[in-house]
Amino acid sequence: MVKFGVGMAPVEPLKKVVSVAKLAEELGFEHIVHADQRFSGEKDVFVTLAADALHTTKIKLGPCVSDPFSRIPAMLAAAIASLDELSGGRALLALGAGGSGFAQMHLDRRHVNQALRETVTMIRGLFSGQPVNFDGRLYKLTNAHLGFAVRPGIPILIASRSPLNLELAGEIADGAVIATYAAKEQLAFAIERVRAGARKAGRRLEDVRLISWVYTSISDDGRQAVENVRPFVTQALVNTSPEAYPVILDGFHEALPSFLGTCRDMGPAGLATAYQDRTYLTDEVIKRFSVAGTAEDCVKKIEEITSFGINEIWLRCFSAPRSEVNHETVIVPFAEQVMPRFTADARRSRA
Repeated sequence: MVKFGVGMAPVEPLKKVVSVAKLAEELGFEHIVHADQRFSGEKDVFVTLAADALHTTKIKLGPCVSDPFSRIPAMLAAAIASLDELSGGRALLALGAGGSGFAQMHLDRRHVNQALRETVTMIRGLFSGQPVNFDGRLYKLTNAHLGFAVRPGIPILIASRSPLNLELAGEIADGAVIATYAAKEQLAFAIERVRAGARKAGRRLEDVRLISWVYTSISDDGRQAVENVRPFVTQALVNTSPEAYPVILDGFHEALPSFLGTCRDMGPAGLATAYQDRTYLTDEVIKRFSVAGTAEDCVKKIEEITSFGINEIWLRCFSAPRSEVNHETVIVPFAEQVMPRFTADARRSRA
């Protein structure tokens, strides 16, 4: 059986955001996660999650993703532990490289892999209930103690497209949130990186929770659904590590990697250039990196993802191009037309 989650940026009025969380729970989604972003209308992620927690009873919830630059590790530990208490043990933490609002706040995103490694170590220590003394390359703690009881085993996940950070997830995290990759070539690449990290730590791949994080839109007009996710897939590809390009872009225009590199070097103007392009970033490219189209298109893509042994899929939903609102117009038809195909009974009937 496949477990589904919903991801959204909390840009709508908080009462509306909470209503979507409640709806997601009623529809059978098992997770609601919010983008920890700023300066584009997003509400504070932990205030939002607290509101969700008070108006739901069983859906699991957390930020996806928080980063160790805009929110220092010790304060993240306190926030997640507090959310877990408020929600009755339903919290999780998904960590990533971040980037939202960094220019406005004059933050540098440096040594990301090391920052994530130190953050997981520090937060786990603080969750243990023992005083933490930590002397890292980037962060330090002296005799730090949360001072309240914390549920053992609050999940700490690492979300990434980066090969190095996917390896780190396999090595030290409870799970890997494989971001944006939604086709067999990409998934094989990502899972192998997670496996390599797990092997480094003497773990098995089966010891690491695998979650697919996919840009999603569903419509009777499949072409419109692809256009709905295009801006977000484009941004993800421009920001993806070039090291991954030879594998994840295999079979597309041979100049696509260099085009994406040029756009990345151009900054914001490059994103606009990439979004307007249809020579390199064709519909087929966008579809490879998303779950977008008709209900049947979405079913086929979910089948492709689950064929790799991934049984958790979190949907980052988009109802229109560049839109962060009206998530219900995506999650309702998805729950009605796609999710029933992935229940235990449905899988047995197909076997």
